[in-house]
Amino acid sequence: MTDHPSRIAITGSSGLYGRALLGEIRRRLPEARVLGVDIRAADACPPDDVLSLDVADPALPAAIARFAPDTLVHLAFAVQPGRDAAALRSANIDGTRRILEAAARVRPTRVLVASSATVYGAQPDRLAACDETAPLRPLQGYYYSAHKGLVEEMVDGFAATHPEVAVSVTRPAIVVAAGVRNFLTDYFLGVPFLGLPDGRDTPLQFVHRDDLARATLAILMASARGAFNVAPDDSLTHRQIARALGVPAVPLPYVAMAALGRLWWSLRLPWLATPPGLAGYVRHPWLVTSRRLRDELGFSFAYSSAAAFAELVAGDELRAG
Repeated sequence: MTDHPSRIAITGSSGLYGRALLGEIRRRLPEARVLGVDIRAADACPPDDVLSLDVADPALPAAIARFAPDTLVHLAFAVQPGRDAAALRSANIDGTRRILEAAARVRPTRVLVASSATVYGAQPDRLAACDETAPLRPLQGYYYSAHKGLVEEMVDGFAATHPEVAVSVTRPAIVVAAGVRNFLTDYFLGVPFLGLPDGRDTPLQFVHRDDLARATLAILMASARGAFNVAPDDSLTHRQIARALGVPAVPLPYVAMAALGRLWWSLRLPWLATPPGLAGYVRHPWLVTSRRLRDELGFSFAYSSAAAFAELVAGDELRAG
């Protein structure tokens, strides 16, 4: 039987994903000691130890090594879009490089890195939901998916040279829950109408924050290897999303939506902080199936996409008010 994680280092421990995972660890593994690596202060559920270092800091590998984790979880990632491309790349790519340097030094039992279902790309020929064997085709015009694709290449390289470590990757769909606000949720909550690119009623999947945390800990406790999609089987089309929001769904030419997004971003206009390239992920589907979670780990989702999105909408203070 695989030993459970007992000394867990989590980068991005104060973020949405990190807080949820820490809460799940407290519930399932109360004896585990957790090192939180984050430049932001912890909230009401703090880790046992705190390392206030940027993940790209050259001092990070040695600092993590002093904690001697048996489990290293890398969740830190610049999700909110920034206008400094070099800073984004440093946080996302250089930060991952530092974490893998730490893993090579420590040789923990298990390493898990957060990726995204966006690495499969939003493709016009995508006729079925992707399982974990599907090729990765991130849209290079969208920094988030492009950086996640590079991160996965780095993780694959580490796994190949360190077979003694159980290396895994999570690829969640859009993560939501009550009170979650970021540029992805603002795409839905912050607009007076929902655009349909070229009239397409594209489906999207939503995973509840708590289900993502539960799935992540299940992977760690099994010392599982490889990539795991994390999304419930159902999806919501844009028209269904618009009805849930109480706003109209308006067909628009894709070229106009993409151009408007670029203009909005460059002029720093209100309502949205949507980076260029995101429009590609509402034009074509990028659905996934969580085959490995279900078949290999016996995992089941507590929330459907519809239920998770309904909680997001119900928890939106501006909409509720």
